Amino acid sequence: MGPRFPHRTFVINWLKALLLSPGILFPASYLLVYLSTNIYLNADFKENLSRSITQATGNTWQINIKSVKSGLVLNSVTLDTIELTPTARRQNNEQHFSHAITIKTLEIACPELQNILFSRKERLLSTKTVCEKILSDERLIQ
Repeated sequence: MGPRFPHRTFVINWLKALLLSPGILFPASYLLVYLSTNIYLNADFKENLSRSITQATGNTWQINIKSVKSGLVLNSVTLDTIELTPTARRQNNEQHFSHAITIKTLEIACPELQNILFSRKERLLSTKTVCEKILSDERLIQ
């Protein structure tokens, strides 16, 4: 007598139970939140951060960020290739240009990062925290 294979319904029910088990649901949910956070950081967060830096420096600096990603435990933000460029300013009918500042990588602690998807207050607080950290160099704020 050869090996007996389980019925098709048994296999389907077993796979459903596996997919709905906490061991699969929790990691899948975390992965969804993690990926959603990274997508948000590289889209809207970069734009909001750019606006915040421009306003905080009195329209004298502009920022360009290659990519933004969250830490694995959603407790930090890593910005890659930050380029701060001064905008042209008129002083006594002549233009004054300063040199651009490039930061290769900057990691900033942002606890409760997963809340930026669900709370406007957390979004603003995170943007403010990152903006202040970037501008902590007193040469930038004028």
